[in-house]
Amino acid sequence: MKLDLMEFSWWHVVKAHEIDKTAFNATAWSLPTFWSELTQRNRYYLALVDEKKEIVGFGGVAFNGVDADIQTMVIKPEYQKKGYGKKLLDALLEKITENKVNRVFLEVVADNKPAISLYLSRKFEQIAKRTNYYPNGSDAVIMQLDLRTK
Repeated sequence: MKLDLMEFSWWHVVKAHEIDKTAFNATAWSLPTFWSELTQRNRYYLALVDEKKEIVGFGGVAFNGVDADIQTMVIKPEYQKKGYGKKLLDALLEKITENKVNRVFLEVVADNKPAISLYLSRKFEQIAKRTNYYPNGSDAVIMQLDLRTK
């Protein structure tokens, strides 16, 4: 199955919210958060879509001056472990590089080993841990990719 990337738009919001709730439960974004993210000028979101243009994953970045934050990244469970997370992350990193960002930050649930492994494979480093960061009490690992040395 071939999945494509396209710019995230308003028609992706409801399905993206459903995917987010399935993946993250208590830490999922609300619908107002999705709508708010789409209105921000310094945001860039991509949708991963199937051949019917149905969204199966998404990710986004916030540009904050010389730094950027990966706001979210999620792939529907049945599409995980097939390289689509790498495809999505690499596309976000390409956009980040185009914007001449110095550093990229992200937070990930500490027990999400596949996601942490993906980020480490792209040269992110673990720089901190936040205890009880998420509403369900999970810890967050803070990661950074320093692009100043590349």
